[in-house]
Amino acid sequence: MTEESTTKKKTTKDQDTASVEPAKVIRQGAIAASIWKRQSPSGFAYYDFTISRSWKTQTGKTGYSRSFFGANQEALLHVVTETTKWIAENTQEQPELASEPAAMAA
Repeated sequence: MTEESTTKKKTTKDQDTASVEPAKVIRQGAIAASIWKRQSPSGFAYYDFTISRSWKTQTGKTGYSRSFFGANQEALLHVVTETTKWIAENTQEQPELASEPAAMAA
């Protein structure tokens, strides 16, 4: 692979990633769920979600983690409950969307 084609691939991937936004973000304290509208290769549209915890060091450095502490239990429960409720409500309004692909449910 030439250096030029490597650069082109990175640029395309960066542009694709930058243009994708979650359908909704639900937060409770440091915990957030990002709800994503997806489409399977067969064209089946559905929502799924990812969960993260924001953090900040004493020096001011910030970031996100996919790891949680016991102290995050209440916020996690709240975020998951609200997220699944949002998905259910929005799936009912848009019957072509489901919370998971049928192939994964089987």
